[in-house]
Amino acid sequence: MDDTPAPDADDSEPGRISVLIADDEAFVRQALRTYLATDENLDVVGEAIDGATVIRQARELSPDVVLMDLQMPGTDGVEATRQIVEDGLSAKILVITGHVADTFVIDSLLAGASGYVVKDAKPAQIIGAVKDVVAGDRPIDPTVTHHLITQLQRNGTSTVDDADSESLHITEREKEVLDRLCQGKSNREIAADMFISETTVKYHLVGLMRKFEVRGRVELVVAALRRGVVT
Repeated sequence: MDDTPAPDADDSEPGRISVLIADDEAFVRQALRTYLATDENLDVVGEAIDGATVIRQARELSPDVVLMDLQMPGTDGVEATRQIVEDGLSAKILVITGHVADTFVIDSLLAGASGYVVKDAKPAQIIGAVKDVVAGDRPIDPTVTHHLITQLQRNGTSTVDDADSESLHITEREKEVLDRLCQGKSNREIAADMFISETTVKYHLVGLMRKFEVRGRVELVVAALRRGVVT
């Protein structure tokens, strides 16, 4: 018997953010649904208990955001993320996990995830991350960033090379943005810290991605650590 929760009967209202929750634990799905219900601009349009189901529902429901657990039975969250991205669906994938093992972080990044948040984050942080990915930001929980940095350092892939760093021609302002990005801060938080606009933050990030020859902010964090620009 299929015990997958049925999608909600009503579609998300225009102007609201539709969310599909994917987690194999019922109490986690219920907690996330409760959190999201506190914001009038968010609608939970469905729930999935495994990767195969979330892929199917992403196709059928066209949610704005998929809250994706990584460790699910059968097709896991990494493969589900990869399939949704390869299908060209509009849903942004926000990984929400209790496991910050670095291999999952990197694998889901390569699969096309837009951001990472941990399950024990405060409800307001989870809601903020959902809105951030819809706005085109890529929120990374500081806990996840910390583990990623630790893994890179442990593997010896972060190599400080002053000459190499200088060859990138990174400005002091760009370095300030990059440091905060590597702390897991969103564009909004970086802007507030530096007393500049979010548009200016995005301008600096685009310039940094061009210099590092990467296409996303998490890839930028990895590249900066590996080149020794931040430690």
